[in-house]
Amino acid sequence: MRYALTLILTLAVCFTAQTLALRAVGGRTVKSESNYFSSLGRIQAGAQGAPDLMFLGSSITGRLPDRAQGFAGTANMGCDGGSAVDALRAMDEGILPTARALVIEANTLHLALMGEPTEISKAMRGPWFQVGLHVPNLSAYARPSAFFYSKLLARKIGGFLPTGGNGDLGSTARPFLPAPLPEGELTPGQTELIEEIAGILGRLRASGTNGTIVWLPPGRRDGSAPPAWILEMARRSEIP
Repeated sequence: MRYALTLILTLAVCFTAQTLALRAVGGRTVKSESNYFSSLGRIQAGAQGAPDLMFLGSSITGRLPDRAQGFAGTANMGCDGGSAVDALRAMDEGILPTARALVIEANTLHLALMGEPTEISKAMRGPWFQVGLHVPNLSAYARPSAFFYSKLLARKIGGFLPTGGNGDLGSTARPFLPAPLPEGELTPGQTELIEEIAGILGRLRASGTNGTIVWLPPGRRDGSAPPAWILEMARRSEIP
């Protein structure tokens, strides 16, 4: 009995300290001891509340600031080692919530052509991911190591400029709907993925969610465009 009481008291003290630490950092950490736990924590935190805008993508997207850095209404769902397809599939299955608008990173969409699910995709379908969605203290962003690594990251790179500051990249890109591709320019795998994503985005649009596909960074000096099959994905999905 004494052991059980000691254990319960110790756990209560630890969870209280953890809760106070989360409040002190604004509700979530931004970095953990690995890309895996950083991604899980980022996605679990992004699923909280009702954000107006969600960024979906890879580690490139994952480096962008969101409401944790003061950008209200914005959630970052970037998946290190994955792509926006991981989050889109989870949204379509009801594992993740959606937002009014989605910004879909195009850079790593080709990873979905490999057929094998990513580790993050597998984890999102596990019981502990759902537990972390509903109990912040058991989420990946509340791991004790995450507080330490987040502090180190903040010390290394500093903060982010607030909205309206001097951080404008000077991009002049404008959204557009691509023209149809000539027949025979798509592989069977690309065609299958395009049809899958177009179906998902169509269902999300019917529920009030709109998307935009972006090619990062926006101000590419070489002027390179996304691969033709990604442009075709945008056309068939009817999103810019």
